[in-house]
Amino acid sequence: MASDRELTGEMELPLHARNQAAEIVESPDKLREIVDEAREKARNAGGTSSPLGAVIEDLRTMFELLRAVARGDYRLRKETLILIAGAVLYFVIPIDVIPDFVPVAGFIDDAAVIAWVVKTCKTEIDLFRALTAGDDGPEPEPA
Repeated sequence: MASDRELTGEMELPLHARNQAAEIVESPDKLREIVDEAREKARNAGGTSSPLGAVIEDLRTMFELLRAVARGDYRLRKETLILIAGAVLYFVIPIDVIPDFVPVAGFIDDAAVIAWVVKTCKTEIDLFRALTAGDDGPEPEPA
């Protein structure tokens, strides 16, 4: 039987990314490691002409948000944190719906997952951007 999300055409974070993210968010060191790995991959993924071009600023915001959480400078609801970490993790994982080694098309599914998570977590991401605009870092937020 089809789930409600399937019937409405909504996306979901792939289960393997969600499960790994749920583990990673428990460890600030692992969270920092995945962000560092994702930053390196983003640098090598191409500029605005790549499929990631449309979501690269959102991805960078997610990196900063996760680093702030890892430092203990910012807090999010756990489900939101898992979604954001899961999107970054999905970007890092080379084998996904369209493997990243496939020229150009390899990042289309990554961009779709990132865009969906940004849409799903828009309020939290916009708040983080507002709090960190022009600052050295965000103020701690209550969970």
